[in-house]
Amino acid sequence: MDNPQLLASSNPPTWLKILVISLIGLGIFFRFAHLGQKTYCCDESWTSVAISGHTVAELKQEVSHHQGTIPITTFDKYQHINSDRGVADTVNYLITSDPQHPPLYYVMVRLWAQVFGDSPIGVRSLSALINLLIFPSIYWLCLELFESPTVGWVAMALIAVSPLQLFFAQEARQYSLWMVEILVSSAALLRSIRQENKENWAVYTLTLALGLYTHLFTVLVMIAHGIYVVIQQQFSLTKTLLNYLVGTIAAFLMFLPWLIAIVTHLSTALELTSGWAIRRIDNPFELMAIFLIRVSRTFFDLNFTSDRIVFNSLAMEGYLFYSIPTLIFSLFLIIYLILFFVKVPQNKTSLLIFLLGGLPSLLLVIYDLIFGGSRSLQVRYQLPLYLSLEIIVAYVLAFYISQEQTWWQKIGQFIIVGLLIVGLVSDVKFFQAENWWTQSDSKFIKQTSQVINQSEKPLLIINNSPVNLGGILTLSHYLPKVRLLPIADSELLPIPQNYSQILFMQNNSSLFHQLKQDKSYHLKVIKVLNPPPGGLWQFDKVEK
Repeated sequence: MDNPQLLASSNPPTWLKILVISLIGLGIFFRFAHLGQKTYCCDESWTSVAISGHTVAELKQEVSHHQGTIPITTFDKYQHINSDRGVADTVNYLITSDPQHPPLYYVMVRLWAQVFGDSPIGVRSLSALINLLIFPSIYWLCLELFESPTVGWVAMALIAVSPLQLFFAQEARQYSLWMVEILVSSAALLRSIRQENKENWAVYTLTLALGLYTHLFTVLVMIAHGIYVVIQQQFSLTKTLLNYLVGTIAAFLMFLPWLIAIVTHLSTALELTSGWAIRRIDNPFELMAIFLIRVSRTFFDLNFTSDRIVFNSLAMEGYLFYSIPTLIFSLFLIIYLILFFVKVPQNKTSLLIFLLGGLPSLLLVIYDLIFGGSRSLQVRYQLPLYLSLEIIVAYVLAFYISQEQTWWQKIGQFIIVGLLIVGLVSDVKFFQAENWWTQSDSKFIKQTSQVINQSEKPLLIINNSPVNLGGILTLSHYLPKVRLLPIADSELLPIPQNYSQILFMQNNSSLFHQLKQDKSYHLKVIKVLNPPPGGLWQFDKVEK
């Protein structure tokens, strides 16, 4: 079992092609089915703000300038396209209110929503469509890496049933687009090195620029590419290395306008991302355990993990009977894949997939271990690793089923069937779920909407903090009739007498503490979030 040339020269068996085509059909169904069923989470609500063309400053002003109660429908204009605002206003929102998110996806979804609607289904459908491009993209990269169609077919099968892919296909954010660009830019790099010409290097440069305009962590992908080229050229300043440097510099020059926007509004970007820099987990072994458990989520996921955006405990990963086996699986998988590639001779291009997955992930883990934070635990930041693992596993399985010995083929087929079954079980679970753990605070939003809808005369107290506003924008999709009372945290206002339930989503305001001391109200703690002051508290008016 030491002849990778046999894999490169073999054609995919007919049974594999039929299986993969069937799985892709199922994958397409799962990606587009129930697009509107899952909670429209806070992150997605900010996507709607972006395409509305309004800014966070306008949203805060809307809250602070109102006197007395207001209907939640006041915020409808921040969740829908406005005819008097266009693409330029969407870009302006990103520059002034969300500069750490480059504009490519948001411009695309704005144009898409003008045609297909700005409802959650309409907005999410763009991500689902883009996610389908992962199939040809990963196939192309597998051909460039291993010169084997069989690897490409197996990789498409794994991608088709990956629960992580289903989630990002149904999220109104930029991550499906970023995954396509990671795969295409890597394939374009290998093609440019294999066939040196201006056209190929121009395509590679364009893919890098598009990646930068989609997600800032494309820089980590570019670092992995750079290290690969330097090693592949044996640390010599060759024509290939010069072409790579010219292409990379050209991509950065194309990205320069947005880089200037980021620097100009750097304080805003740092404020919005500072939460990831807070040390939540003191034990480095616990952080690594959570990291490894989440590696398994690309293959199977039963949605037992907490949906809290801030993770500070291994216990939040789910039941022990679930988290411990997934930890062992991930640890075994990574060790085995490393030993496999050490034992079996490989072509030089296989180094790229290890750098692509390992380097960005390793940098995030090291940063968290040294400086604190939880960036390495965010699945959306680890997408280069998860894509690389899918490809490496596909290569190993394709290697097995291409061997001349029947028993190696049986082992490969058995593992493929096993991974596909647990993937399909995860997909059915995803299909049935109303919330998924990767949607931050989605269960809390759903619970809050249910509590308010069941109340007779509810009044929801709000302030203009970004976290509170994000929750209100999300709730506006599920609470069309509730009224709100905007107040500052230090402000004391008289409560209108015609409301029997007063609800708070934060417990740090002066009004909250005043009502807590008021004997005419009874406090009911419904949900307390970690970290404070978030949660849901209800004051019921005591009947005299």
